[in-house]
Amino acid sequence: MAIEKSLTEVLDTQFRDQVGKRVRQNYETDQVLYHYTSLNSLMGMVETNRVWMSKGTFLNDSSELFYFSSIVQNVIEKMKETAEQPLWKMYIRELEKAMTYFLSEIEKSGLEVYIFSLSHTQDSLALWYNYAKGEGYNIGFHAGDLLERGNGFSNSPGALHGYVMYSKEKQEQVLEELLLETFELIQDYEEKEALEALPDHFFSVIATCATFFKNPAFKSEEEYRLALIKRKGDEQVDIEFRARNGIIIPYITVEFDHKLPISDITIGPKNNIDVAKSGIEHYLKSKGYDLEHVAINKSVAALRY
Repeated sequence: MAIEKSLTEVLDTQFRDQVGKRVRQNYETDQVLYHYTSLNSLMGMVETNRVWMSKGTFLNDSSELFYFSSIVQNVIEKMKETAEQPLWKMYIRELEKAMTYFLSEIEKSGLEVYIFSLSHTQDSLALWYNYAKGEGYNIGFHAGDLLERGNGFSNSPGALHGYVMYSKEKQEQVLEELLLETFELIQDYEEKEALEALPDHFFSVIATCATFFKNPAFKSEEEYRLALIKRKGDEQVDIEFRARNGIIIPYITVEFDHKLPISDITIGPKNNIDVAKSGIEHYLKSKGYDLEHVAINKSVAALRY
């Protein structure tokens, strides 16, 4: 039977379908996802009807890259134990080259990952400390509207969203399954075409897994990520900058045509709760939000201080 699609097209389809499916896991559009942040960031997003996706710092964190490289290396070593036909040897060799390139050439490759961090946990003491120092707020978003209405995110080929994986065993299983599926696909094609198509495909898979695999030590974050992966040659995005904790954070924005899809806001445990509640209610009203549909909650984590 004649092959109608190029291998690059076939691998692109596999990447969109299978990688997205495994990352999204049990995503449901009717759930609420929470973003822990400072008051300044909350007001900045409400003022502009935009959410802010910060440049992923894991690309510059040697400990995170070391952890991820160990996951990939474990999978490669396991795959080397199987039958060593010539095509399989070539496949493993190209995978190792892609991983080496990813680790050593991140800056030169032009890879940038922008992340909007969320959680399905509404009132987590660990997240209050990590993201808002106990004094901030968290914004509950209607997940379906957040993911479908954002201009420039929902239709971007580099956009992915899903729960961060913290289980090392699960991470290795997912990566191995993806790589084995790719190998099955290339067997109907000439080796020359495989050699041309695999580097970009491997890079996309590795970059995505690096974005959604995290050390089990951070499991308490229960993070859900919106991620936009940009490579050299992709359509350029406007990068803005803001200051946080004494450093400059590059970020991009995702704009909404109308108000942000906010379901509720929770006030951090170290705030003056009554004054803060009154202030946020007046502020949201002034911006056109209907408090019949946006609940203002007080953190019960305050009881644990």
